[in-house]
Amino acid sequence: MTTNGIRHVFVYGTLRPALATAEPGMLITSLQQDGPATVRGLLFDLGDYPGLVDGPGSVHGDLLLVETTAQLASLDAYEECDHDCPLYRRETTTARRPDGQRVTVWVYRYCRSLENAVPIPSGDYLRYRTGGGGKAAPGR
Repeated sequence: MTTNGIRHVFVYGTLRPALATAEPGMLITSLQQDGPATVRGLLFDLGDYPGLVDGPGSVHGDLLLVETTAQLASLDAYEECDHDCPLYRRETTTARRPDGQRVTVWVYRYCRSLENAVPIPSGDYLRYRTGGGGKAAPGR
């Protein structure tokens, strides 16, 4: 596994610094925060965590700097990318910073059924969890 020269991971759920507690908090402790950004897609509440899928909307999140393959491997394990039926798939995409600058990033896309998922129209899981449209649930 390599970082392929990609230095950022876009986090939109429980790995966002403002939401990261317990295991997620420990995972991102060594990662430098590099500001807010958005990516194209749709966001869903999956119960204890969100899932980003392809779509026409915007998903809000944060950029974290990834400096080693070990850091990336830890995030992959947390996101369950390495199972026979993975929960998420790590892919590259383009994120946009508030100033319009585009950055190539890693992102974790949800790859299971959305049958019981609840759409998050704002595309902002932080706002959704902190009073912008749903009750906070512990978990991932």
